[in-house]
Amino acid sequence: MKLLLALAVLVPAVLARAPLLNTESKTIVENEYIVVFHSNINTTTRAVHMDRLRMDLRTSTAERTQVMHEYNIEGANLAFRGYAVRASMDVVERILEAAEVDYVGLNQEVHALQVCNRQDEATWGLERISRPEPFAGYYEWAEGNQGANVDAYIIDTGVRTTHVEFEGRARFGFDSTSPPTSPIETDDNGHGTHVAGTVGGKLFGVAKAVNIIGVKVLNQGGSGTYAGVIAGIDYSASECRSGTRKCVGNMSLGGGFDSAVNAATDASVDAGVFMAVAAGNSYGASACNYSPASSNKATTVGSTDNTDARSSFSNIGPCMEVFAPGSSITSAWYTSDTATNTISGTSMASPHVAGVGARVFSANPSMTPEQVEVEVQRIALPNRVINPGTGSPNLLLQGNCDLLPVPP
Repeated sequence: MKLLLALAVLVPAVLARAPLLNTESKTIVENEYIVVFHSNINTTTRAVHMDRLRMDLRTSTAERTQVMHEYNIEGANLAFRGYAVRASMDVVERILEAAEVDYVGLNQEVHALQVCNRQDEATWGLERISRPEPFAGYYEWAEGNQGANVDAYIIDTGVRTTHVEFEGRARFGFDSTSPPTSPIETDDNGHGTHVAGTVGGKLFGVAKAVNIIGVKVLNQGGSGTYAGVIAGIDYSASECRSGTRKCVGNMSLGGGFDSAVNAATDASVDAGVFMAVAAGNSYGASACNYSPASSNKATTVGSTDNTDARSSFSNIGPCMEVFAPGSSITSAWYTSDTATNTISGTSMASPHVAGVGARVFSANPSMTPEQVEVEVQRIALPNRVINPGTGSPNLLLQGNCDLLPVPP
């Protein structure tokens, strides 16, 4: 009986399958694995395993199948032996069954660690997107992901490009509100300068190194037409497509549903522009009834206040992608090169998202605008918005230093 009991204990140990680790990681490298042997593996067993592996790799369906690295670290008391391999899952299944294998881990991305810059006494909106806990009292960012390689098209009332907030990084781009022979190359309303300051101002901005391009489609009274808006979208997309830099756009404007402006917005995203747009300020109406908020490819933004509640004026619904701070936001103003103003609206929420989009692009320049939107939603805080409204995504924008690594 004692012999039978001993065998009952030993058999499972011999037949045990090695575990597959890191399956829940969000940074895995597809079809790449790190295989770790038991530390007491002998040279012969290891050689047999590697020979068998190379035979198996001939049947692998993964692209660029190969043994990437072999490891043999000998310490005084510890050893690490194994290898990294690129292979399809059928090969990995056979590896997991090998008795000499201790475990297999999915390969993961790694990034340089950086020291975050800290801005004390930041606006409450910047504070709120900097940390999961409310009102950390500061805004953090890393120098390497502030949008220095990104152009931001502010499709609005124009931009006071000489404002100290922009540090010489802003320029006039286009004006659809005036005759082509006499464009108004500044902001005579204030709305566009305020938006631009939130996107990329030195104190008020999310992406503090982004280049600002003023695209004037609204007049001194803050009004325009969809024909003029589409002209501004066309200018922004065409310039982006012909250049080498990454591009974001912001449209803190809107009107009734319009198929043409929605189609133009979608085409601009396809041309390479990550486009943040305001959901609208019709006090809980569906953003799906307005344009460009209802466009398929734009990132449509609702507004929250400083309690994380949906702002009373904010639109709602399934055409939105994310919420961001939009009540009582302080930023640059148009009346002088040092002027500031505090105003509210989904117009103020949207540029926070454009700024985070610029930072995501800066950290991940190979991404498409659609992938930037996915990342903006991935890093947002879930279930933080109080009363988001029927059909609205309960996602609150985040953009802290830790979530946006410095580009390699």
